Amino acid sequence: MIADIVALNAPSSAPAGETVIIDVSVKNVSTVDQYIAVTAVYDSTSLPFQFDYLLVSPGQTVLMRGSFRMPAKSVKITAWSWYWDGSQWIQDDQGTKDIALATVTPLVSDFRIADYYKA
Repeated sequence: MIADIVALNAPSSAPAGETVIIDVSVKNVSTVDQYIAVTAVYDSTSLPFQFDYLLVSPGQTVLMRGSFRMPAKSVKITAWSWYWDGSQWIQDDQGTKDIALATVTPLVSDFRIADYYKA
């Protein structure tokens, strides 16, 4: 292993339509600088990340941030780390995170029409 996923952080639930932030922390566990990338999907939908790849020093951990709009169902995020071997990208590590669909409870008001009725 060269590009070790040390953390995959995301909320445990989100309501439909909310922007969900995914943070993937990847550590270069090799002894040389490495180009490292992260990809992630849910239900075959790719998640965009702010960087295509980064040059990471030995022992350094970098945070790659991605996001998506929560669909109207629970999802499982699968993320992969990759490193460049000089001629191709090599898939290295994998992590998963379940995100449940949160139901939004409407606020109940004590407002009553009779409170504003004046005779």
